[in-house]
Amino acid sequence: MFMLEDYKSEIHKMIQDICTALNIDAAIFDVKNHLVDSTEYYLQQKGQAVHAPSIEEVISNGKVIVSNPGYMQSCKGCRFKDNCPAKIEMLNCIKIKNEPIGVFSLTSFTQEGCNRIIQNENMYINILNLISQLISFYIDKRYTENEYSYYRKAFQETIDSSKDSILAVDNNGMIKQFNYSALKLFSVCSLNKACISEILPANINNKILDGSCMLNEISEIDNHNAKLSVYPIDINNNFNGAVIRAHNESFSKKLDKRIYDTSIVTLDSIKGKSDAIQNLKKKASKIADSTSTVLITGETGTGKGLLARAIHFISNRSNYPLVLVNCATIPENLFESELFGFEEGAFTGAKKGGKKGKFELAQNGTIFLDEIGELPFHIQSKLLTVLQDHTIERVGGTTSIPIDVRVIAATNQNIEEMIKEKKFRADLFYRLNVIPLNIPPLRQRQEDIEILAEEFLKKYSLELKRNIISFSPQVLEIFKSYDWPGNIRELENIVEYSVNMEEKSFITLESLPEKFLQNNLNSNLNIKDKIKHIEVQTIKDALDRYGWNLEGKKRAAKELDISLRTLYRKIKD
Repeated sequence: MFMLEDYKSEIHKMIQDICTALNIDAAIFDVKNHLVDSTEYYLQQKGQAVHAPSIEEVISNGKVIVSNPGYMQSCKGCRFKDNCPAKIEMLNCIKIKNEPIGVFSLTSFTQEGCNRIIQNENMYINILNLISQLISFYIDKRYTENEYSYYRKAFQETIDSSKDSILAVDNNGMIKQFNYSALKLFSVCSLNKACISEILPANINNKILDGSCMLNEISEIDNHNAKLSVYPIDINNNFNGAVIRAHNESFSKKLDKRIYDTSIVTLDSIKGKSDAIQNLKKKASKIADSTSTVLITGETGTGKGLLARAIHFISNRSNYPLVLVNCATIPENLFESELFGFEEGAFTGAKKGGKKGKFELAQNGTIFLDEIGELPFHIQSKLLTVLQDHTIERVGGTTSIPIDVRVIAATNQNIEEMIKEKKFRADLFYRLNVIPLNIPPLRQRQEDIEILAEEFLKKYSLELKRNIISFSPQVLEIFKSYDWPGNIRELENIVEYSVNMEEKSFITLESLPEKFLQNNLNSNLNIKDKIKHIEVQTIKDALDRYGWNLEGKKRAAKELDISLRTLYRKIKD
């Protein structure tokens, strides 16, 4: 359970500092009679080898003073018998909860040091005990901290998997742990170092601190009614805290997923081992906390939206909203009111009380302007003003509203060509393109194709409850030779289709969409010839691997999932 080796670096510093101050040498051994650490001079004099009986004697007796090294009973069989470099040695057993974990030794190799220890024997015995206790206390504390950290992490992973909002509080109501759903629900404060009195009604707060158990009790949270359950934590019949669950499905009003993105992604969600993807992730990590605008470019289906979300959720704005705006789906006459909001009576049919625009909804967070190339020309100048002045003005309003919003935009269009055609403002482009990030198409990073395909296979096998674990070599070869004009989105669609169609435990050519196979025609081969060529090569590879004799053919047929008779026929063909 307690391994001295795990704390070697900390023990080493402890020994060096103490021995320098005392002008003495020291060593520490584990219960398996191994030297864990020592002062340099001790190592020079006695080396790594350990005389096991002497260590076992200390573990058995608790403490041993070797006043005549080399000539004592415990020295029998030692390589230093009758010729020990040590002049005196004091050894003490190190225990944690009465369990021996090792031995600590104070040693002098000089007569002067020996005389000093003998003259002050009680003092050095106390020092020996104190150092042993210090090592014991330190390791026990570190082990307990690690154990606590493990259980804390396990609890965090458990609550993070819940869609409900979960908080853990101590007996004073201070919030100690919470999941992401709770962070979104109680967005009025960061929850770090917060108290439940700041986020829950007084009557509920009092019940929690009284140690009451609650199940599905209705409470008002942020002007919404929700069901709360509270599970008190009692230790030795004393109230020690509580776990609070807010059942999110009970809320009368939910976040509009068309506006807010609530699904957390990180850079680990972007799959690929190619240099291009690794460099892109490094750059995204560097600029995550910046306030500068980002322009993500790349072909359709390369994952621009995923990258934008990852940047937000690894940034220091992750506790605040990520608002999604698809510029291609907003009618031109509604752009201004959608982005900047409107005041009551601003136009016929304007909502009573007015309405916040997307920028206001994203306050302190991030706004993702997808398909920025579709932004109407007359709105571009207004967006430029927002980026420069960090203020917005609602339609029909007369006052400027300050905003603190990180802007990430994305496009699959060539904005520089649009500038030449007078379809996009050059000044807005330069303001958006402060940090350009380009995602290369899938055809330029073939080493990522299999990784992505495997990821989608896991996803849809789970979703569709199918037991499909891999792709046939022929399918992977076709995947790697295809240009993927639809990029990652096309690959995902192909895999999803194949999982629906496949009856075996691996994806075969027969389950791929026919149109995809036709699009994948080699310029010199029709589809049947290409499949035949792949099949022939696969059979030859299997026979080369297992042998062309009868036993090899049996093993090859088994791997190819065909009968031996079918294999002979294909070899003949």
